[in-house]
Amino acid sequence: MRFQNVNGEHILIFPGVALMPREDGAFALIDLREIDLAFTAVQFVEDEDVPGDSQVVGHSWAKVNKNGSPDLRFRESYPIPLCLYGRKVFTTPGGVEEEYQLSNAAVAGEFARAFNAYRSTWAVS
Repeated sequence: MRFQNVNGEHILIFPGVALMPREDGAFALIDLREIDLAFTAVQFVEDEDVPGDSQVVGHSWAKVNKNGSPDLRFRESYPIPLCLYGRKVFTTPGGVEEEYQLSNAAVAGEFARAFNAYRSTWAVS
């Protein structure tokens, strides 16, 4: 399984280990037991196209008042969708901290639960 990262190292997940290749040809090999995966659902004001698999949970406005209502001084104050995205953060004691946002919060949450359950099967007893 591969998580591509636009501004950091990719994470490749294999049974028992994660591999993080670097641009210089070196790579980090990390035991899955060292990786913590945190998941949260976050609301995101999507001012571009809404991905087909995301859930729209409300709307904001292009021009908005402090109380969240549309600023009527502007005729171009159109509604902007508020989407529910999934935020996953991989961290290790060695300093890895890679964050991903995914457009389908439910699938991202299920992956985090499955990853953490899988990781726990590798725990040393």
